[in-house]
Amino acid sequence: MEFVRELARLAATGRFGAFHAGVHLSEVVAAYGEPEWSGRVDREERWPHWFGYGGLQPVFCRCRRLDALYVPARHEELTLPGPGRGESRSASLPVTGTQLTAALEEAGATFRTRWSEDAPDELPDQWTLYAEPAPHTVVTFTFWNRDPEEGTPKEDWPLYQAGLSGSDHTECPEPDRSLPDDGYGA
Repeated sequence: MEFVRELARLAATGRFGAFHAGVHLSEVVAAYGEPEWSGRVDREERWPHWFGYGGLQPVFCRCRRLDALYVPARHEELTLPGPGRGESRSASLPVTGTQLTAALEEAGATFRTRWSEDAPDELPDQWTLYAEPAPHTVVTFTFWNRDPEEGTPKEDWPLYQAGLSGSDHTECPEPDRSLPDDGYGA
């Protein structure tokens, strides 16, 4: 279960491989190669942009700093970038709430839990673990106890999605117009 340990490291350190809040897109490209796809988060705005690295969905702001990372975990398998540039690997799923909380405790990660009954803005039948491993960084793990196909309750709640968000700046600085276009819509 190496993937569950990677998720626990994310909660403890705020890092998932080369991804961490505020990392520059060029550093991710250096580690993993060019993204498989990209596009605007909002059609009306030039930035932020989604990028695709296997099943990972990072979001970068206008100054090319990571603003968020989504790790969809609701399928049977997840493709991850790495370990080297242009390489990929697979993670077996599901990860259950029991497995992840044990791995978080083993990693020494501090976390809190919120159930859907405590948060009316969330879907029913879900709960979320929150960790704050670094300043301006929040890691979430959302569990949903329904089988997406059958709608039946699960015995041990499967992970639906992990997320990383954070930024050390509230507004992107203006781009340096003297630099060449990086090919991502500068």
